[in-house]
Amino acid sequence: MVSFDDTPTLKLVNSENQSLNVPEFPSRNGPQRLVAAATKQPRTREKVKLEPGHSPLDWAKLCSSGKDLRGVSQLGRYTLEDLREHRTPDDAWTAIQGKVYNITPYLKFHPGGVKDVMRCAGRDGTKLFMLTHSWVNVDYLLDQCMVGFLVPSRD
Repeated sequence: MVSFDDTPTLKLVNSENQSLNVPEFPSRNGPQRLVAAATKQPRTREKVKLEPGHSPLDWAKLCSSGKDLRGVSQLGRYTLEDLREHRTPDDAWTAIQGKVYNITPYLKFHPGGVKDVMRCAGRDGTKLFMLTHSWVNVDYLLDQCMVGFLVPSRD
């Protein structure tokens, strides 16, 4: 039989008004709390104040407006070397799940701000995207910005 004499307890009352002393879990100095306290917490996400006219609804309106958001006349095949040429705020491309997108028009619409999106500009952003936005349907969100497909290097 386990003794709870020196273990902190919580006093609970059940549906029949009986008082129950239940051991506190996890205990104050128990391994579960110590591990939790020592575990590095994820970086908190910061949202930025978007400029007027740059809400998600405004993005949806722009996508359905018929305006050319791709910046290319036809879909192409691009390598990582090709992507590296497009890594400035005035010309930003990224690849996500094998598709290449011109993210320049989307930069000011991103809730995390331009700086956040630019982290994947000029490179394959699949890993970063899946870590932070795995629930987002990128095919739908950036469909009008798709410029082509990522292919292996030409070496």
